[in-house]
Amino acid sequence: MMTKTDRDATVKPLAMSSVSKNSPRYVVGRPGILNQQRFLERVQDILNSGWHTNDGPMVQELESFAAARFDVRNCISVANATLGLELVLQCLRLPRQSKVIVPSFTFVASAHSIVRSDLQLVFCDVDERGLVDCDEIDRLIDDETSAIMAVNIYGLACDTERLEYIAKRNRLALVFDSAHGIGVRTQFGPLGGHGNAEVFSLHATKIISGFEGGLITTNSQDLANALRLARNFGFSGYDCVASIGTNAKLSEIHAAMALTNFEELDKAIAHNATIFATYLEAVKTPARLISPLANESSNYQYVAVKCPAQSRERILEHLLQNGIFARRYFYPGVHRMEPYGARLEKLPQTDLLCEQILCLPTGQDISIADAEYIAKVFNSGLEQTF
Repeated sequence: MMTKTDRDATVKPLAMSSVSKNSPRYVVGRPGILNQQRFLERVQDILNSGWHTNDGPMVQELESFAAARFDVRNCISVANATLGLELVLQCLRLPRQSKVIVPSFTFVASAHSIVRSDLQLVFCDVDERGLVDCDEIDRLIDDETSAIMAVNIYGLACDTERLEYIAKRNRLALVFDSAHGIGVRTQFGPLGGHGNAEVFSLHATKIISGFEGGLITTNSQDLANALRLARNFGFSGYDCVASIGTNAKLSEIHAAMALTNFEELDKAIAHNATIFATYLEAVKTPARLISPLANESSNYQYVAVKCPAQSRERILEHLLQNGIFARRYFYPGVHRMEPYGARLEKLPQTDLLCEQILCLPTGQDISIADAEYIAKVFNSGLEQTF
């Protein structure tokens, strides 16, 4: 296993000097839109109405549409998912400096939202697919713990049933960072209605792009009411501020983009599933794709490949040199990033996955032929390490 020094030494050369001089042809998370004409019609409606923000008709339509797809009582749009996480933690009114358990194998926004909410961060380890280890969460809970933040990654879902049991048994709040989770289903139904709240991303790299943006879902009417106040400075009416808040509103044009793409979600998932199946057949062992379980329905948001740790950096360099912009997720692990680098948690599975995972390009701009070519380049890089 590489040491922290070894990891740090590999970051800049791969990020800066290994990419071909031309712009990469294949990119992880390149944004797309399936119905450009419908989007432009909505933009014209926005321009004609003069209502550009402040809970306009596009935002209201998006929230209603999304709530129905998530099968949840309330959906609250926000300017981005990071603010969404912060608003949820704020509106849950957790005790100051109480502990929130979160995996380190996640995007750094998960951890930042906890620290910025004046709460203590406790990192937990993950299982072999990168999802929170429920046994580890059980072990870490103490009298100062107030909440669990679980993370659904790559279009895969955590063990939502067990997490809800753990949270209820210990009287803890449960928040899901479901940035990758739009359209994902477990055996109990779609993501969206679990825990106290779930937060989804509408960033341009996600399966539903709003350019930027986020959605918070909850079945708690009280929490939804508090969130709607908090995203708009705490205004409860004209010149009436009822609570502390911020400016986290989603604009009309962002809502129009998200709504247009949301209407095409099933088509996007079907395309991603085809690309995933192509990679699954083409990528050679000992590398292997991280796949959904038999009782899960993924959106195939990302194609995550588990590589031999000793081969991953060479494969990545080989892909970059051939114009394929693959990504390490979630390298090097939040617990090893500078703001958190002095922490002492031992997270062996997280460390291992951070040395193994590569995400390959997928999405609407990637065809089956593209995926076959990318897999061929991947395999040639893999072969060079053995």
